[in-house]
Amino acid sequence: MQTKQLRILSTLLLAFAIAQAGLGSGYLDGNHTLLVIHATNAFAVLVLTVLAAVFGFSHRRSGGPAWVFYLPLGLLVAVVVQMALGFAGVRSGHVFWGVLYLCGVTAYCFYTYRELPTAVRTGSAANVSDAR
Repeated sequence: MQTKQLRILSTLLLAFAIAQAGLGSGYLDGNHTLLVIHATNAFAVLVLTVLAAVFGFSHRRSGGPAWVFYLPLGLLVAVVVQMALGFAGVRSGHVFWGVLYLCGVTAYCFYTYRELPTAVRTGSAANVSDAR
């Protein structure tokens, strides 16, 4: 159940992070009305990142791999730095940290689908070959 929750959360986080990049690029292209939406979405990304760290901590405590907690924790630091740069008006640093953050979220989402174990069905071919 925790694996499924982490996968759903990482997918939502990736979707919001991609939307954040789109909103930011629209603002930089001259559509200044997108700045309010970009700032609002930034807080949604922050909340989802905090939730990813909390869920990762819970999964780690129950015996899961360490990266499930430490990767979202690193993403949390990155998003706080990125938001601080954005609210301070440092556009070049804000965009750079945003790209790094988006790369990290993409890796996090990929790892939740690729590296976390899935439920093993009883009587599957894998179990039959292990019994030999």
